[in-house]
Amino acid sequence: MENENLIGHLNREIELFKDLICVLHRETECIVGRDYKGLYETVSQKEHLAMRIRAATEARQPLLKESLAALGGEPAREVNLTSLIELAAAKSSVLEECQKTLFSLSYTIKEINGLNSLIIESSMENVAKTLGFLGNFMQPSTYKATGSFDGFAVKGSRLSEGA
Repeated sequence: MENENLIGHLNREIELFKDLICVLHRETECIVGRDYKGLYETVSQKEHLAMRIRAATEARQPLLKESLAALGGEPAREVNLTSLIELAAAKSSVLEECQKTLFSLSYTIKEINGLNSLIIESSMENVAKTLGFLGNFMQPSTYKATGSFDGFAVKGSRLSEGA
């Protein structure tokens, strides 16, 4: 019974990971399409899903301990999915499939995040190049930081004496 609870929990985690992948794909579309409103929404959804995934992984630990105890494992032993699969041996095919799916989805998330980072970095490089290019056309400023005009102090009857 404990394995059934664990498998159900792992399947919910898998669904959360799939939802995160969908949000990351939308984020890529928003970045490329320069949809800033959509980007803010997807970032918000991504943060929410990340918090839910974190809570789900924390909630997995008690289920792993229950399954380990049901299989007669040592309670002091560090409990993770791999050690439970090794202990369960014949009954672990579903657990192995869940673990492989979670690893695959994690790798996919990492790839999409890397792609989004590259897109943003290249966009920022283009912005910096454009600003540098436009900066070459700017006229030198008329007034210097000292308040002088090309090295000459400006004096006159309309200027206050304290200036």
